[in-house]
Amino acid sequence: MKHVVAGVDLTPIGRRVADRARIVAESSGADLELVHVMETMADAMIPDSLVKLVDDHRSSEAKGVFDWVRGRTEILVDLALAKGSPSWELVRASKHADLLVVGSSSVDTGRMGPVTEAVTRLAASDVLVVRRQPRSSYRKALAAVDMSEASKSAVGAVLRRFPDAEVTALFALPTRFDTVLAGAGLFNEEISASRTTRVEEAEDRMEAFVENWPGRVRPMVVDGPPQETVDEIARRRGADLIAVSNRGSGATRMTMLGSVAGAVASDAPCDVLVARVPSQFRRP
Repeated sequence: MKHVVAGVDLTPIGRRVADRARIVAESSGADLELVHVMETMADAMIPDSLVKLVDDHRSSEAKGVFDWVRGRTEILVDLALAKGSPSWELVRASKHADLLVVGSSSVDTGRMGPVTEAVTRLAASDVLVVRRQPRSSYRKALAAVDMSEASKSAVGAVLRRFPDAEVTALFALPTRFDTVLAGAGLFNEEISASRTTRVEEAEDRMEAFVENWPGRVRPMVVDGPPQETVDEIARRRGADLIAVSNRGSGATRMTMLGSVAGAVASDAPCDVLVARVPSQFRRP
């Protein structure tokens, strides 16, 4: 990893983002670019003289964050000021980045705000969504997988970017098909037996799945709805990072998060790494 970009605002979460990006860049020997986007205020009917006053204030505050980060590290740190749509400007910055680091939300860190949601869907690079106050490198990572080729990106991204982290690949067996089986006339005992068989088969497949990274990834299969299961296991195991792949369907795979991955990223109890899946789009 050579270049890390961090989208920083002037709220407390902005400093968390800047500090986490610094830790990531230091551990990989990358340089760091802080990007602060000043939204246009044309719709607010504010006079140009006041707009300049606000912009000057924002620039000064962003420079303060830059000086604070630069004083904490010996790596190369740069500051870029942009004006426009925050999500679009950060997506544009990600085109030349190995990793884009953003905050979950400047209002509620427990949820993913609209700017971050747009960035995770559209960014050209992997995106690290920061929620917690950073204290050290990531120690325990949970990669939510469905054992597809696309979900390998989540595991691979963690191993590449955070090689010292303990990585567990988690597959949650969906429960939504039980109602289908019940509707088809199966008794509760037959549905339960079917789930036991499916769990055992999933465990065998997961053992084969983690063989892609011998000795580096632990497999785990849990019976339960994916989003709730990932959140619960992350809390139980004290995971400080959850990784998902930004896989959608069909031609939108280039830019869309899958529904489960999007839900996990939105409500995760810790930081989230959204790993970009190489595009499989082909023109007809």
